[in-house]
Amino acid sequence: MTTASKLPTTTRRVLPVGENGSLWAARPAYGIFEFRGKQLRIAVADPSEVLFPTDCGLSLVAALDAEDGPDLDGVNALDLGCGSGLYTVALLAAGAAHVTALDINAASAGQTAANVERNGLDTARLSCVTADLASYEPTGKFDLIVTNPPHLPYDPSYAADNGLETALVAGDDGRTLYDAVVARVDDLLVPGGRLVMAHSSLADVPRTIAELELRGYEWRTLEVCEMDIPLLAYAEHKKTMLDLLERLRDLGRADFEGERFNVHALEFRRAA
Repeated sequence: MTTASKLPTTTRRVLPVGENGSLWAARPAYGIFEFRGKQLRIAVADPSEVLFPTDCGLSLVAALDAEDGPDLDGVNALDLGCGSGLYTVALLAAGAAHVTALDINAASAGQTAANVERNGLDTARLSCVTADLASYEPTGKFDLIVTNPPHLPYDPSYAADNGLETALVAGDDGRTLYDAVVARVDDLLVPGGRLVMAHSSLADVPRTIAELELRGYEWRTLEVCEMDIPLLAYAEHKKTMLDLLERLRDLGRADFEGERFNVHALEFRRAA
């Protein structure tokens, strides 16, 4: 299975090389972004516990904000891997009826709630849950799931038991949460519901598409954004990280050039 056989030709938004946070209006203490006509603000108290949203995460916000983005008014949504609450804040500001913010990192619940309050949004429409996706049992199904899974491969040399690793590293091939989402998506979405995902080209985009197609999901690309691989947090282990990624590329499971990769904003729709 090759990338070319599964992905359509799509115009890419190309971010400048070496520009950390180039989609943000301000950084690193806080970030300001516009979404559906509203100016919103995200702050993180401790970036080692809860990752400040990267351009990878913000690229999905930009895709959702496009003219042909999905209707968000009145939806019951799941922000899967909520982190700082970037998507939760955007969804609530756009009129979502309720957002469940799910993360395995306990610190994310408090940070997400703080950012919802910071933007003057109704916390009664928010539920924060600390749980692993495999064990998570929702009280009902969702109209929409939004997620930006971790996508870097694991290596013992740079392993760390903190929020940064939770947000960025996901198993030997970087696919742990992608695979978990594919396995659970039917349990979580109502018929006709949508999964909107920021999918890293480092983690085998065609595989995810093929597996969801087999389940009967229709899909489309909202946007493709080219940017730097997030190596700043792993500067001491840059060579190890790139060597692992090159091995995955040799196996046809990662797509990148030099230190640049693509983030595919994908929308999958479950059959009604």
